[in-house]
Amino acid sequence: MKKHLLVIATFFLSGIIYGQVNLKSIIRGEKGVSNHYTAVPANQNVRFTAASARTIFGLDANADLILTKTEPDKLGYIHYRYFQTYKGIPVENSMYIAHTRNGLLRGMTGRIIVDFDPEMDKRNTARLSASQAEETAIRSVGAQVYAWKDAGMEQNIKMQTGNKYASYMPKARLVWYSPGFGLDSRALRLAYKIDVYAIKPLSRADYFVDAITGKIIGKEDKIYFTDATGTAGTYWSGTQTIHSDFTGTNYQLRDYTKGNGVITLHGESGSYGTDYSSATANWTLSGFNVAALDAHYGVGQTYAFYMAKFGRNSYDNAGTALYSYVNDPTYIDNAYWDGSAMHFCKRSTNEGGGVTGIDVTGHELTHGVTQATCGLVYSYESGAMNESLSDIMGKSVQFWSKPTDINWQLSNDMNWIIRDISNPNLLGQPDTYKGTYWYTGFGDNGGVHYNSGVGNFMFYLLVNGGTGTNDIGNAYTVGALGLEKADQIIYRSQSVYLVSTSQYIDWRTACVNAASDLYGATSNEVDQVKNAFYAVGLGSSSTGCDYPVGLAASNITKSGATISWSAVSGVSSYNLQWKLSTATTWNTVSNIAATSYNLTGLSPAFAYDVEIESNCSGGTTSGYSSPITFTTLTAGGYCISYGQSTDYEFIQRVAVGTTGYTSGNNGGYGNFVSFSGPVKAGRSYVLQLTPGFVSSIFSENWTVYADFNRDGDYADAGENLGSVISTSAAAVNLPFTVPATATNARTGLRVQMSYSVTQTDPCAIFTYGEVEDYSIRISGGTGLATMTDITQNKGNSLTILPNPLKGTMATVGMELAAQGKVTLKVSDLSGRLLVLQEENNGTKGKNTFILKGTERLNSGVFMVVAEQNGKIVGRAQLLVN
Repeated sequence: MKKHLLVIATFFLSGIIYGQVNLKSIIRGEKGVSNHYTAVPANQNVRFTAASARTIFGLDANADLILTKTEPDKLGYIHYRYFQTYKGIPVENSMYIAHTRNGLLRGMTGRIIVDFDPEMDKRNTARLSASQAEETAIRSVGAQVYAWKDAGMEQNIKMQTGNKYASYMPKARLVWYSPGFGLDSRALRLAYKIDVYAIKPLSRADYFVDAITGKIIGKEDKIYFTDATGTAGTYWSGTQTIHSDFTGTNYQLRDYTKGNGVITLHGESGSYGTDYSSATANWTLSGFNVAALDAHYGVGQTYAFYMAKFGRNSYDNAGTALYSYVNDPTYIDNAYWDGSAMHFCKRSTNEGGGVTGIDVTGHELTHGVTQATCGLVYSYESGAMNESLSDIMGKSVQFWSKPTDINWQLSNDMNWIIRDISNPNLLGQPDTYKGTYWYTGFGDNGGVHYNSGVGNFMFYLLVNGGTGTNDIGNAYTVGALGLEKADQIIYRSQSVYLVSTSQYIDWRTACVNAASDLYGATSNEVDQVKNAFYAVGLGSSSTGCDYPVGLAASNITKSGATISWSAVSGVSSYNLQWKLSTATTWNTVSNIAATSYNLTGLSPAFAYDVEIESNCSGGTTSGYSSPITFTTLTAGGYCISYGQSTDYEFIQRVAVGTTGYTSGNNGGYGNFVSFSGPVKAGRSYVLQLTPGFVSSIFSENWTVYADFNRDGDYADAGENLGSVISTSAAAVNLPFTVPATATNARTGLRVQMSYSVTQTDPCAIFTYGEVEDYSIRISGGTGLATMTDITQNKGNSLTILPNPLKGTMATVGMELAAQGKVTLKVSDLSGRLLVLQEENNGTKGKNTFILKGTERLNSGVFMVVAEQNGKIVGRAQLLVN
């Protein structure tokens, strides 16, 4: 009996969770997508198997995770790499990696859809055939020659893959695709993915054709260029040892000592795909053919570098043969990876070696490694990181192969400088995230060859150390780790923690995690990784700390709100800043010991910004987080309701008959109570509600409320006027009747438009859509007015000029009985405060003040009130045309 009890006790004390686990709540990020990196809480020792992923992460019943690789590493971790499907169809650009050790889940990296859009079923049936999609994609390219129509290209793909049926002929397959960048549960569309490879002019990309509309909704390039021009003489690698293959009669540039081969072939049009040959193993080639020896040597050294440093067998770690085509005539002064092979072109100087410097060969093959590991999308930040990884490893291959040739300028061996890793600014690249030279345009796939300078300079500092002040004013000091450790950290970040949609800030997290795995969480290596990223404007330094995340506002009232945030490990106090959204000066609350703070003394119906920072050890701070915005409740008592995102839809127009207002996109909420329409009690009317869309059209759910008894809310019987659904960009009608018992006065009218879900709460805050507030003027009702119309009192000294106001400049004139501060308030006729202005220098007698903030007023009637010492000393109506 004691033995059985001991077994049971051991089972529970181990703390291992063997039963059903659902980590959905901790992996959920913004807009239905997982956080990029999530650590499993220390108190949850979750037993993990490859088949348990879907259940553990709490995925939708129609979703699944498909295992693509199981990757053990030398630190004892096993990494399970997945892509996601929905109803059996792959979700493009999804990638999720489960990091385990000793069978327990330690963390997750990547992005998958956690909460699918509720209207997915309305777009899961293709109306277009695969062949129609293929025709659409090919027609959009409009090339003169395609790879599948070139006999040499077709023969070579069969040779490269060892598959006699292999072809470059496009084959459409269904995927779920988010137009734009990354993953977005709302934007997922059923699409055909078609790989189109053209050779004249050269291009290769995956095209995404909407399976319902037939339109091309996306394109992802698959050719990665060196992308540089310049003039200089060529400097070669000198005499080197290479391996070649003896056929029995001659030697060919085929090295079968490395994986399934390093194979170097002719790239010229007339001899494309044929072997170079030599009568002896001691190769001598003349003219442009000599470039083949540089390419063969460089690719062979790159293979050897990855094997020696990381135990990686070819770009895909499966020994796949490495094909190079030399003297490709497609481009001059370029080299590129096409998704399965390397192409090296000639120089414009006609130098025999072409574009085959050893750091260039290392660069191109690393594109293959990136493709096979994290698959960074080749555009914008992820594309810049893709380029940076290739620059970094290209130089590392050079320094490993030729330790006396330490030069941080890319392609220095050819005396043709493409980029400078040690000083990116020298050639017009940024060395600070979003600093000087940061590229923000659409060219160069969103600046992939420009913005790679940030990652390059980070690596240079990680290897060599350095001090300085970056473009955003941060003084930094980075200690040198040397090339060996820096390479290991970068490679582990690439192969373990990055995914296809990672951004620069994600790379920082990936490198910190990699350094922690390799050298310990409290190691100097982790500190220097933080310092290197801090130097280029990303995150905090090792002597600082991170700013809090999870900043939120709750318990919002007319005069205050509770601000809360997540605790930062090792931080004991925080600084909070707040201000009116329209103000330029922040108010600061310092040394808050808790992770929440109650803001008080705010004004009703105003938008406020709040940001937070950590107080780190040693007297430093983390720097402030990005601000959040919240709006206090109105003085009239109406609750706040708004949509959190108008990225897809918004309220375009609200009208009754021919009277209405076209508002456009107001970011989730629009206050138009100064627009008022007359209605009579006991009569029926029709509201015309028109949605607006950013691009695609969606189904929208409308609900309208009216405060008929004018008690400051929309909660009474009959005040929900009803709901209606629109399915196009045209207006929909919502009929309503004004009760005979309605109060005779101006009162509130609220319009909610919500994607997919019909709202029934007038105070709802929802994800997608918009809310607008208007007024109606009721007459003929039996209810008594509860709010006296404000008129200009006899003897009131306050005057406004000009009135009506047609521009944005108004002056307030008034006579004060005493000296002191004067507060001017501008409200609409529902009591919503729109402008709050304090004048500290009021004098006894006549005063003139410039009324500020009138540019924020729409056309309508407003009340201007002056207060001194808590008492109203003047008021007047202001008409704005």
